[in-house]
Amino acid sequence: MVFIVIEGIDGSGKTTQAKALCKSLSKLGYGVVEEREPTDGAIGKFIRQVLGEKIKIDLLSLQLLFVADRNEHVKAIKRTMESSIIICDRYYYSTIAYGEASGIERKYLEEMNSIFPAPDKTFFINLSPEKAVKRLASSRTEMEIFEKLDFMERISKAYSKFREPNIERVDGDGKIEEVTERLLSRTKTFLEERGIKARDRPKAARTRG
Repeated sequence: MVFIVIEGIDGSGKTTQAKALCKSLSKLGYGVVEEREPTDGAIGKFIRQVLGEKIKIDLLSLQLLFVADRNEHVKAIKRTMESSIIICDRYYYSTIAYGEASGIERKYLEEMNSIFPAPDKTFFINLSPEKAVKRLASSRTEMEIFEKLDFMERISKAYSKFREPNIERVDGDGKIEEVTERLLSRTKTFLEERGIKARDRPKAARTRG
């Protein structure tokens, strides 16, 4: 299994690019499974209600729910997808960055998530908070609890503190196709370095979450 994570602030194009990367790799013949957090499990669905402000809870409680959802998610990945390339939209970087932006101590957030395996590769889609908020405002009728400029600026600053060697930052500015090509090129290089080759017969990406 190769575990690749796509990260970034809301509005950076992260979800769009994760889906595009899965589709592109599948067309090339790689076995790919698309994942996301929060998941579509019971805890993940509850989290989405909180994010949409349908349910109100303390922000620390919310981050603890993300950890619980991730715990179930990681167990499922390990059980069923040992031979695939996993492309996951968000992972523990989000909990740490968004939690720190909420005023929770970063070290505590890091310790909570230290039980989870590190991805083989993580791509951060970089976009300024100002541009991200404009994108969200033009595409949504309602904003989620974290999608405000001052909050997004704090989240972006928290993301900038990650310096692990498995992390690469990809410019998220420009047309969707341009960003997709940047991300695909980086991913293909990474897979080649790992000696991972496409299968002879392309398969459609599978989606879980």
